Amino acid sequence: MKILKRKILYPMLLFSIIIPSVSYASVQMTLPQYINEILLNNHSLRASIKNVEADYYSVLASVGTQRPSVTASLTGSYVTKQTQGMFSQENVTVGNMGVRLTQRIDISKSFKLNEQQNIMGYEAARANFDANVNTLIAAAEQTWWSAVLARENMKLQRDIVMQRTENHRVTMEKYNQELVPRLDIVRSEAQVVDAEATAKTAETTYLNLLAELSLMAGGLDVEPAEEELQVPEFNVAMNYDEALANRPDVRAAKLNLERAKIVKKLTAKGLSPTLDFGFQFTPWADPETSATPNKQQAGASLTLNVPITDGKQTKYRTINTDRLIQAAEANLKALEESTRRDIAVAMNNWRNAAASEQDKQRQVERSEEELRITELMYSEGMGAQIDLINAQTAYQAVRTEYLDAIRGMYVALVALRQAIGDYAPDENGTWREGVARYGKGKDVLGELGLLKLKIDTAMTAPKSDTIIENAEAIPTAAEEAAETQPEEK
Repeated sequence: MKILKRKILYPMLLFSIIIPSVSYASVQMTLPQYINEILLNNHSLRASIKNVEADYYSVLASVGTQRPSVTASLTGSYVTKQTQGMFSQENVTVGNMGVRLTQRIDISKSFKLNEQQNIMGYEAARANFDANVNTLIAAAEQTWWSAVLARENMKLQRDIVMQRTENHRVTMEKYNQELVPRLDIVRSEAQVVDAEATAKTAETTYLNLLAELSLMAGGLDVEPAEEELQVPEFNVAMNYDEALANRPDVRAAKLNLERAKIVKKLTAKGLSPTLDFGFQFTPWADPETSATPNKQQAGASLTLNVPITDGKQTKYRTINTDRLIQAAEANLKALEESTRRDIAVAMNNWRNAAASEQDKQRQVERSEEELRITELMYSEGMGAQIDLINAQTAYQAVRTEYLDAIRGMYVALVALRQAIGDYAPDENGTWREGVARYGKGKDVLGELGLLKLKIDTAMTAPKSDTIIENAEAIPTAAEEAAETQPEEK
């Protein structure tokens, strides 16, 4: 990166008389510190994390029906039965306690399909979360650079106010010496008022961008640290095929497509027979034969259910899932096309902004020299005031356009990084270049990075050996990972 010349980006001048200085009760940060603050404290991000964690435990709960179920029951009753005569009756007490174990036997091979589609739903939720991170960090960096350039513009406008105020003072001295007409006083005063209004607008724009930065940082009042402004260089390793592989929303679309295909197979088994195994033991019963099985006896059962018709539910549900597959395929194609479009637009914007920066830099140098000569001639009484006003206006415009060109370069780079998914972690939770280049690379604090559902970490559908790990093992894994987790700020 090349440092901007100080003669192009003037330092901010104190001008509390015309424009009061703004007092900020905010924390000055560098961009790496700000990105890390977002990853730790952004409330929308925290909500998304908890939603993904909820999906994780939902998967564990969904396969609970595949495991054996054990129930214990205790029943009792008291019956009064009238026999002969009004006051003759017989009292009967009945009670029993039993334990029952049930297990559905997967004769239709639907357990594994159900397990896979639930796991892929969770993985798609994770990918969508990563896509939200990619969008959020890109928006944060774009807002950051917009704020930095807005502050430079605010300094520029205050500097222009100072210049025009000084010109107005010189004009007043000339008028007192009867060297210029009253019209020059009116013109110079109007130029000061116009400059003050423009400076106030620039200040408001900067404050609004600070409010956006604060929102994304979880409410913390943030201000970009005072650093030497640099013209960015193109440093993005770009490849369309890699972009498709890295973008988390494309990964989510692929997972949704694979999941829809599995759901279709599962739905087609709607009329498959089911086989349920049951085992029951009665440890206590009074009378002994009041329960089945009797006291101290056990019994086992197998129940086979063969559906004959379900009112064409399976048929139409299968058609429904087929349409969902077609929708998922079209959505994936649309994302691939939009990725190509986003990359092309970002590249075009970068080339335009880079060329504009070169042109505006040369124009600033020429306009600065023209303004210097015009001011010198006017102060010596050799130039007209209208020439001075025109030179000042042109100089202000070209300097503002130069800052806009630099901002355009930063925004184009951010858009390009977002288009290739450079601000999101990959499937294994490793940060890519867009974040790692700032020296952050920290996981978002929470359980998300400590949870794992599948052995196979491939981005496609789970393989045949994909299993759900034992839920009881999760706290131990979390404790082990927590030992290496970076300390929270």
